[in-house]
Amino acid sequence: VAQAELNQLEEVILNKIQQRVPSKIGEETYIVKVCRYQDLAGSGWIDYSKFKRAFAPFTPGVADQDVRLIFDRYASNDCLPYKQFAVEFVRGIRRDGDFMALGSEAVQELAWEDALGGIKASLCGRGIRAVIDLCLAFSEVDPDNVRAVSADGFSAALSRVFSAENDCQLQDGLVDQLFEVFQQPFAPGQLAYDQFIQVFKDDALAGDRRQAVRAAFRRLDTDSEGLVNINKLVSAFDPVRHPQVSDGSRQAEDVVAEFVETFQDFLSFSRGRQSYPSYLVAWEEFEDYHKFVSACVESEALFCATMQRAWNSDKGPNDSIESRAALARPAAGVPGKSRAGLHHWQCDTLPLSITHNKATEFLTAETVALRLRQNIARRGVSHAFDVVKNFYVADDDLDDLLDVYEFRRACQQSGMTMRESEEMMCFEACAADTPAAAKKGSSLIHLQRWLCLLHGQLPPARLQLVERVFRALGGDPGNEESCVSPAALKANFVAEAHPLVRKGELDAGVLLGEFLDTFSLFSHVRGGCQNGMVAFSDFLAYYMVYSSTIDNDALFDLLMHRLWPIDAESLEEQGGAEAPIDGSPSKRERWATPVFEVGDQAVPRQKAPPHEGPSSYAREQQRLPDSHRRFSRNAVPASPPPEEARPRMNQSVVPGTPQTGYSSITKSSIVFNEAASGELGAVLQRMRASIARRGLKGWTCLAERFESVDHRRNGGTMKSDFQRVHRGMGLGLSPEEQELVFKYFVGRRRDGSMDYRECLRALRGPLPERRAPLVRRLFEDMCQGGGAVPGQALKARFDARSTPMVLVGVKDAATEQQDFHEAVDHFSTGGFFEEQAFVDFFTMLSSVYKEEDEFKLMTTTVLACTARASGAAERRA
Repeated sequence: VAQAELNQLEEVILNKIQQRVPSKIGEETYIVKVCRYQDLAGSGWIDYSKFKRAFAPFTPGVADQDVRLIFDRYASNDCLPYKQFAVEFVRGIRRDGDFMALGSEAVQELAWEDALGGIKASLCGRGIRAVIDLCLAFSEVDPDNVRAVSADGFSAALSRVFSAENDCQLQDGLVDQLFEVFQQPFAPGQLAYDQFIQVFKDDALAGDRRQAVRAAFRRLDTDSEGLVNINKLVSAFDPVRHPQVSDGSRQAEDVVAEFVETFQDFLSFSRGRQSYPSYLVAWEEFEDYHKFVSACVESEALFCATMQRAWNSDKGPNDSIESRAALARPAAGVPGKSRAGLHHWQCDTLPLSITHNKATEFLTAETVALRLRQNIARRGVSHAFDVVKNFYVADDDLDDLLDVYEFRRACQQSGMTMRESEEMMCFEACAADTPAAAKKGSSLIHLQRWLCLLHGQLPPARLQLVERVFRALGGDPGNEESCVSPAALKANFVAEAHPLVRKGELDAGVLLGEFLDTFSLFSHVRGGCQNGMVAFSDFLAYYMVYSSTIDNDALFDLLMHRLWPIDAESLEEQGGAEAPIDGSPSKRERWATPVFEVGDQAVPRQKAPPHEGPSSYAREQQRLPDSHRRFSRNAVPASPPPEEARPRMNQSVVPGTPQTGYSSITKSSIVFNEAASGELGAVLQRMRASIARRGLKGWTCLAERFESVDHRRNGGTMKSDFQRVHRGMGLGLSPEEQELVFKYFVGRRRDGSMDYRECLRALRGPLPERRAPLVRRLFEDMCQGGGAVPGQALKARFDARSTPMVLVGVKDAATEQQDFHEAVDHFSTGGFFEEQAFVDFFTMLSSVYKEEDEFKLMTTTVLACTARASGAAERRA
């Protein structure tokens, strides 16, 4: 392609760029922004691939070889300095064919402003050391410190910095042109190099940059004199927090050495070599030095962050952080003691609060951490992980050490308040004894020790649960190399089984999102989950924070069993599950699986009652009993059942159980008890569900109402009294259903009253076989070798705070404890529970708690059952 065609192609591309340039910026700035978007490292250079992507919107239909020719026209060593390219491309310097080389890396422009801009960009791109070297070069050629040099001295100073060794050499014509521009009009042949150096400082501290420099100097100038001792200034410089040291691109020793050398050289240049040496640095000198530094840092955010962290200006005294006066306000204005009587003084006039304790009490770091932990737990799981993030972010130098200012800032962001004495206790308890802490010399707290103190130790029972969950997910807690994938965590996390989700107060998607967000955030700030896999240490660290938000061990156990697929085999190994009985499967269902008893289905499917009489399908001739009258209208009275077959007061009778006798319709011994097995069973199931929704208080109230209408004290109630009990309890049965229940439980009573005791037994139903071992184990643990369990012992063991109703917030602990105590007092006989009465009591409790894990919680943690292996050992024997 000819040069004329290439120039025409550049004009077409420039025209398309001008069509897209916003009105508030120029073409040069727009091209720089487009190229800078591809320069991820911020080096100021881009290669051909990045140049092609940047100019793709402006070169549709242009061949790749033509784009390559444009790139080669402005590039050097296959790299393009896009700032100079923007100037030359917009002004058409290369297209005019009249230009001078600024060097192999930069190109000299015709106008001296452009040439000076290229010199500034090239010099500042090499860092603060190159700028100070230029200043020292002028000092070398000016031994008398007259602040002016001749043309030869100016050329010699520039040659030391822009030499062939540095791969950036200036032409003689450009040096002469710059000398003519900056030479003094009243002293021809002399150039004031301070004016030339001023080019590098103009507009260098615009915007927030000057405020950042001023904040750093104010922190150093504690006496507000405008002067700072240079030794204090050097010791206050913190290279460990420097951004380049934090990201690992430079070493702390190199950063501090560069600062000390360049700052001393700058003072030598600005003061002159013949000036009297002083160890005091003025604000103007501090500002001028950082003007040079600012010229070398293109990003304003990076410069402000460097000033803030390297000079610790973010750790200055702050009233919002050191809110000691606000904590002392409760004591202000408290009246003194006054006489309450003739010889007695009024006492306890000072209210107890976080700032004022009793003289007999003393605080420790553990009590302070406990108070903070409880405050964090009240704000939820997400806040607990935000607190961890705040402390990790405060450790910006990544050395696991926090000083007082970093610690207070993290506490303020987390909403944690402490007194100065409490803060000192925490620093003493979590003191850092590493070599890095000894080198800094100030009061430091170890980050990991502080977080362990804040979250507390994980109890052994909870640690075993975490290990079981990790093992159920396919990992091995004992192997450090064993990992599980994040997809496995997401797939096995059952948010639908959470108590609040089952209750309808929390959405399952929100709960799953909270878990995924907190786990990813925690892994990011800790630097865990190497190679994208979750090790046991990552899983355990997450649940150490999660466990700190749950004060109750029973609730933690409940949540872990519901949210994660803990297998039955691991539970049996730990003694936390019952062994299979009666040939049941070895692996149990999930803890959150509800128990479906008889009558849960709309149309119960039950087998027909067994046949015990003569049948026409019998192969052999059977002799009919003499008492049978085939065509008689009256059924032969059945013989009374034996004594052991009669239902007793402490036995459960299931409706639908076939009774020996004759049908009044077929006059046969085949009795189809359809009402008891079908319609009556469904009605009783509805009544049981209605009572169970009210808890144990519902069963207690029903029994008390039946007893209140039992005027004869014979266990019977008349129809009108039954209807009155039905209305008072609000059971919601129709008149036909009430008639059905009443007639069925009248039975063989001759007084026409309903046997409400049998009705209560039928309402309770049988205790599920899966729950019977738990009740039997609890009875053995509480009877202590006797034949009955004292009611007082049952009430003493009851921990209302650990009940599922209280854990999920349905009821408060005081109400739950009162209901349980009233139920124990009512259903006990003489203050004792025999074995069958104990089973009947927990059968009612079983109807209240349909979930397997909730019932297990009631029979273990709530009642502090200690004999965990007795039931399993008995069955194995």
